[in-house]
Amino acid sequence: MADFRKWLMAFAVITLLLGFGSTAVAGIPNTASVTCTANNSAPKQVRVEGVTELVGDIVLNCTGGTQTNPGQPVPLANIQVALSAPITSRILDSKTLVGEPMLTIDDPFPGAGLPFPLGQSPVVGGPVGQWGCVATGGQVTNNPFLSGTVGKCDIAGVVAPAETYQNQYNAFQGVVTSSSNIQYISFLGVPIDPPGSNYERIIRITNVRADATHVPVGGVIQASVSVSFINSITLSGPYTTVAFVFQGFVPGKVASQNEVQCAYPYAYVDSKGNVVFPVPSGYDQVGVTFAEGPVFGSSFKTGYIDTADAATIGGLKALRNDSSTLTAWGDQDLIGSAVNYYTESGFSPALSGGALTAQTNTPALWDDKIGDADYGTRFKILINNLQNGINLTFPTTVTSGNLMLQLISKPNSDGTAGSWASNPYVSAGSWTPSSGNTSDFVVYEVVADDPNLVESITVPAYVTYSSSAINLTQNIPALGANSTTSTSTITASFAPIAADTPGLPLLANDSKPNSTTLGSLPRFIVTNAPLPAVVLNPCSCNLLFPWIVNGSGFDTGLVIVNTSISPTTGSWLKGTAQSGTVTLWFTGTRAGQSVQNEYHPNTTATPAENPIWVPAGCSFSMVMSVGSSVNCQPVPSGEGGTNSTTWTTGFVGYIIATTTFQYCHGVAYVSPLNSPYQGSYYQAIELDTPFWASGIAGVSDQNRTGQYGESQAH
Repeated sequence: MADFRKWLMAFAVITLLLGFGSTAVAGIPNTASVTCTANNSAPKQVRVEGVTELVGDIVLNCTGGTQTNPGQPVPLANIQVALSAPITSRILDSKTLVGEPMLTIDDPFPGAGLPFPLGQSPVVGGPVGQWGCVATGGQVTNNPFLSGTVGKCDIAGVVAPAETYQNQYNAFQGVVTSSSNIQYISFLGVPIDPPGSNYERIIRITNVRADATHVPVGGVIQASVSVSFINSITLSGPYTTVAFVFQGFVPGKVASQNEVQCAYPYAYVDSKGNVVFPVPSGYDQVGVTFAEGPVFGSSFKTGYIDTADAATIGGLKALRNDSSTLTAWGDQDLIGSAVNYYTESGFSPALSGGALTAQTNTPALWDDKIGDADYGTRFKILINNLQNGINLTFPTTVTSGNLMLQLISKPNSDGTAGSWASNPYVSAGSWTPSSGNTSDFVVYEVVADDPNLVESITVPAYVTYSSSAINLTQNIPALGANSTTSTSTITASFAPIAADTPGLPLLANDSKPNSTTLGSLPRFIVTNAPLPAVVLNPCSCNLLFPWIVNGSGFDTGLVIVNTSISPTTGSWLKGTAQSGTVTLWFTGTRAGQSVQNEYHPNTTATPAENPIWVPAGCSFSMVMSVGSSVNCQPVPSGEGGTNSTTWTTGFVGYIIATTTFQYCHGVAYVSPLNSPYQGSYYQAIELDTPFWASGIAGVSDQNRTGQYGESQAH
């Protein structure tokens, strides 16, 4: 907010300075007054994340004065514009500072065969044919409309009531300059023919871009206009609102995917482990959702208008679709409110005469026209610390209703450059506990959308394990230190991402196609935080022994077996031999005292209790009155043999056993004390979701372990 106030104060200062601008123009003195009123032709919604947001046109409606005599030079004016936010319109010539902002007079209609879309009509009485002149002031020796040394953009008066700007300069290119780190746009030496009291002159300024990141959501961007005219002129209402700032992108929507180290993801793959598209629903994926702001249906935009967007009876279809490479781009050459293109590009004049400074770099959209964006709205998915052994596969296209995203092949890290991908992208994880941070990124571009509908789309990143498969001894896929849960993250944002200080300084054009040094159109800042993506948990098996008693003349014994070894010869069984630990959680009473949240062995206690390590194919047994041991040859190093009976003496309640291996089963035997053959046994209850339910969406979240297990019979 402090930054916003700074810009408002600077805006007020620069507006005051513009009001004192000198009139370095030439023309025929005329005492009749011209009155111009500044209007907000159509304030635009702009994205608070956007650094190069196209604001609404600034329109001066002028009347009064006396029309220039036929053949005489039309009086010249200097017109300057400042915004309450940084101006970020592209500069096309670093020496002259000529940029993409355009000033038109009387809304010139494209010449014959040039308008797009068809079915549109010129303003009544307005000029047909767009004639360009670079309005940097100065003089020329040869002017097509006047003889002698005249102003660069001079035109001659015509016989009333003819249109002065027919077949004469009517589209002027401005200069983007900076003073005390505040930018303004100047159009120097623009011929303004007073329309008289019975007519109106329309002066329109377009292709003005602003850095909306300096304005809070709900705020506005204002424009201030000053006119220095050799004749008397009254400017009514020099301030006008040109944009309303909205949230363009709903943040924080990443649906994470939980996996376990020793179980393969539920994946739709071929024999080589590659994801097969299209993927039916229900398979493991990380979902990255991009949603337009709550009231901002045109936040996501295509880069330019496509000839396929033209309606058969004239005008434009409701939808925008750039997804076909077989159709040509159309010219965004209509000025005024007749057509809203709803793209990232601005006004691109189609000249019938004159000349303008074109873009010296060729934008990604193919041509060098003024106002062209480089791309449609793009999104960057930044993947941090994707675990070694895990792959995320991204599809080439994603569609939701009328919204379509296209994967970009080989983009730069800021989201620029690249080309439309023809194959899915596989992000291969490389993070390990000792690797340090790792990162990868994926870029998508909007190629079709409905600008009248608030849309959202979810990019699925399908989870698979790499070709090295599961190797628990080498920690593949990679858990955290000490076999703890590891979590990769995703940050979702608009793209391209601004590398410059947003709005300052303005970056000039250069000769490198799709260069990142010039500041792409559009570009954004990152406003979202990283969110969990793939959550990898240790292998686990969880058993409930619902009745354990040592006392009142009874005793209990229990056995937990690690059954993770499967036959390897002549068998269809599959599984990976896993060794791990057993931890026992006690809930109940001991010697009349409540017992809760107590676990053994507690390896962090003082003194530390020995871990219970159970290799594959071995078992752990415990008799409450005697103690416990691991039944394996040889006994694992460090296991320590029998543990203390202080855990168990006098305990009555239940025990939950958790293991760090996946396939476990257990039984318990309750008998009179010292009479082990007179009791009865029961099987431990598997708390994990059965594997056969793994294809049912959300099932694993319904139990308290979040694990899948071999719960087939009990």
